[in-house]
Amino acid sequence: MSVATPEVTPEQAPDGKQQARPVHLELPPSAAPTQAPQAKPRRRVSIRLIVLPLVLLALGAAAWYGYNTYRDGQLFVSTDNAQLTGQLVQVGSMNPGRVEAVLPNIGSTVRKGDVIARVALPSQVGTTQSGQPRMDFLGPNDTQVEVRSPLDGVVVTNPAAVGATVAAGQPIVTIVDPSQLWVNANIEETSVGRLRVGQPVTVHVDALGADVPGKIEAITPATAGMTSILPPSNASGNFTKVIQLVPVRISVNLGKQPLLLGANVEVKIRTAE
Repeated sequence: MSVATPEVTPEQAPDGKQQARPVHLELPPSAAPTQAPQAKPRRRVSIRLIVLPLVLLALGAAAWYGYNTYRDGQLFVSTDNAQLTGQLVQVGSMNPGRVEAVLPNIGSTVRKGDVIARVALPSQVGTTQSGQPRMDFLGPNDTQVEVRSPLDGVVVTNPAAVGATVAAGQPIVTIVDPSQLWVNANIEETSVGRLRVGQPVTVHVDALGADVPGKIEAITPATAGMTSILPPSNASGNFTKVIQLVPVRISVNLGKQPLLLGANVEVKIRTAE
């Protein structure tokens, strides 16, 4: 590369004076000035290409959720205010006495007629001043009676312990028939008009994490508040309207799945075809 510099060599001019003549110097390639490389232009992604699909996806999800909610509201009546229950049978002795033995454990299966407890009856050891018989437990001379199960079922509780003194009819063992279970669902009064006996029900048992089929057996002709121990009564001039709940009995069949009375369940009653 040639570069002109002010360093000159003398040159004879026509008038006899010396004039400066420019000298061209060759610079090495490494000393030559270089140009900075040009940056490649960046591709700008439009924000619309990102936001628009997300907005469409959100609108689609909202529309799908809204449609399913509306459809379920038209076809089903649902509630999670429901429990699994059954008929508890309390079994005791027909005579007062002392519990000598309770044979089945809690959770054991018993058959109708099985001996579930033995009760020792006291013997007369004398009379009181008023002439009433004085009773006491003497041991081998005391009479023992057997308490038998009146049905096939599962032992739920043992209210009376061995050695306890019980009155006539006092519960010693509590039994439930696993084939006679149902769900007690409390339905809002505004939805009861859509229910009919025999409608199919899907029952989700929380403790089992499974769905079991069922159907409506009975609709109580009274609200839950009227059947409580202390029915609500508005005795003042102030009144706040509260939606009442109506108990609905739903039959279920758990099959061989474990029994768990009082477990929370969710019911979904199909009211339209």
